[in-house]
Amino acid sequence: MKKSTVTRTWLGGLVLLALGLLVAGISIGLMLAYGGTFTKAPTGNGYDFVPSYDSFFWTTIGTMIAGFAAAAIGGLVQLAAWIGALVNTYRLLDKTWFVVLLAGGVLGLAFGLIGFAAMVAYVIAGPHGMVAGQPRNLAPASRPSSLAPTG
Repeated sequence: MKKSTVTRTWLGGLVLLALGLLVAGISIGLMLAYGGTFTKAPTGNGYDFVPSYDSFFWTTIGTMIAGFAAAAIGGLVQLAAWIGALVNTYRLLDKTWFVVLLAGGVLGLAFGLIGFAAMVAYVIAGPHGMVAGQPRNLAPASRPSSLAPTG
């Protein structure tokens, strides 16, 4: 995968993730504001949300599901871009970028901003994959001249 493809894929996933979370968040807010009522809890501490089960309530539920599904797809697209970046940097002789991306991605599972920062660094300053002067194996695979041995 070219670096430009990794960059476009990662940015596309980021946009899809952000839009999905925005749609889901707005839907939650609308549901809580207009999709039911808040009643005082029986214990006297706080309130309970009682949904109205009308069409507006179910529309907000459907929109929330669509928003979270879009966010999940955006996250998977970003995962694919990260794997593409790992493959690109693994091919290099210097493995520094590979280690940075791998460590950033693994640490990003616990601390999300670290993985985000590693990918932003790769998108801005990362190498393009195959560098000039790196040896490539361009020899064709050897094929047998005949199927039966001659002798």
